Amino acid sequence: MNAAKPLLPQGAELAAPVSRTKVYASLTAALCLTLMPWADSIRWLVPDFTLMVLLYWCIHAPRISGLGSAFAFGLVTDVAHGVLLGLNALAYCSAAYVVLLLHRRLEGFAPPAQSLQLAPLFLGKEALVLTLGLAVTRGSADWRYLAAGLLAASLWLPLATLLNHVTGRPIPESEQP
Repeated sequence: MNAAKPLLPQGAELAAPVSRTKVYASLTAALCLTLMPWADSIRWLVPDFTLMVLLYWCIHAPRISGLGSAFAFGLVTDVAHGVLLGLNALAYCSAAYVVLLLHRRLEGFAPPAQSLQLAPLFLGKEALVLTLGLAVTRGSADWRYLAAGLLAASLWLPLATLLNHVTGRPIPESEQP
């Protein structure tokens, strides 16, 4: 018989469903980390931790974390940063929508491959916030903020590993050292 790997996870590879408490607690912790008073000299380099955790949950728990969560956390981020109301909410909803469309595909990849596929979304979020902020407020833009999108993509692997460990998701045999 053929000893090929089954298409769907079997046995210990199946993860127990995550609780709403863990999802919203991790999103709240990420929001607090995003809203920390970072020094002005490095603020342009700080990734959007809320978006990163939101996209993680859109991939692994799409029924719990979706567009409603993206909109709510985006509005809280807008109010806390004092920017145009709805700017981050629109960016979060756009990124969450794309991830929800592709969540089955993204679920099948290991975190390093996911980071490569999510990098355009992280960059796109920063570019969308910059260009819409420029168009509406007619101010000047600091394009260094795009570096935060690249840093978010590079931090995806540690974040996914941490959240997999917290939620008890098993590590597939192909990812074990």
